[in-house]
Amino acid sequence: MGTVLPETVRGALRLADRQLRLLAPDDVNEMCAVVRRAATAIAPVETFYVGLYQGDNTLVLPYIFSAGEHLSADTSRFGRGGMSHWIRANAKPYRYAYDDGRRCHAGAPMGDGVLSRDVVAVPMFGPDEATVIGMVNTQSPRPDVFDDTFVIALEWLAQALALSLDDGARSSTRERLYRDFPELDRNRLDFPIDMLHTATDCLDEVARSVDTLRSRAALLEVAELRQELGRIKDQCRLVGTELAMMALKTPPSHDREYPETLTTREREIADLIARESMTNAMIGRRLYISEKTVKAHVSNILRKLGIRQRSELVWFLGEKATDHHHRHGADTSNSPTAPRISRGTRPQPS
Repeated sequence: MGTVLPETVRGALRLADRQLRLLAPDDVNEMCAVVRRAATAIAPVETFYVGLYQGDNTLVLPYIFSAGEHLSADTSRFGRGGMSHWIRANAKPYRYAYDDGRRCHAGAPMGDGVLSRDVVAVPMFGPDEATVIGMVNTQSPRPDVFDDTFVIALEWLAQALALSLDDGARSSTRERLYRDFPELDRNRLDFPIDMLHTATDCLDEVARSVDTLRSRAALLEVAELRQELGRIKDQCRLVGTELAMMALKTPPSHDREYPETLTTREREIADLIARESMTNAMIGRRLYISEKTVKAHVSNILRKLGIRQRSELVWFLGEKATDHHHRHGADTSNSPTAPRISRGTRPQPS
């Protein structure tokens, strides 16, 4: 797709992917809840439902959530003028702006009946990637809250949900989730900083489990409490195992190269930051460009590498940076005012 997702969006999608992988094949309710929580973390979703097509004109709704409440599962019949028919016929996302919500409002209202002012509904595809088997629908009473990034993220979540619902495809075809966004595959992390983000997500899950147990502990029998503690213990072991396997699959630092999206000038500036600990002003003097231009290049570098601050460039280069320091030191004497930086010194965030 060529789209660079913001870190907050990537984090929400990675967490959803991990949670879907861990769920039992028959836990449909929690699968849908995982997708809803991820979508809500990206944009203010008020109404959310998952619909699965049955026959020519029936939509089975196993999961409906609106205005902070879970609603009972339901079925709905649809005609040719509605959104459900349009999505299956066109096999692409529906957005409120396409027709000012006409197709959405033509169907049966969901939740509290308040008319939605923004809607995104995306198709779910079967294993052949062509047959539309259902949809994920998100709505808000506020206008213009779902942007292009949200649509892309919801399409990805719908695909992840479809694969999870099809138990036979959970492993064999899950790789297709990562064709357009390989950075979302936890089994192929390219940067140590990605492992840090993943570890934080895992520990947050454990912390939530502990908080939930604390709130319920007084109501549990001793045997139930032991069972819950055992489950959290197993969860901790699983986190340790998962992180160990990710460490095994993460490429060694000396094998990592800059992506092709970085220009020659951006690679040059990245090297000066990571290997010589140069500030923007020092880089400007070295390359005979303005500090403002350097700052713009640095912003592009961080965005393209998916990192948040310049100090992380050291961890991107890893052994390349330290090997350079070992062979050459960090002597920046070619720069008129650049101080000599001792080996191992890390650049400070800009």
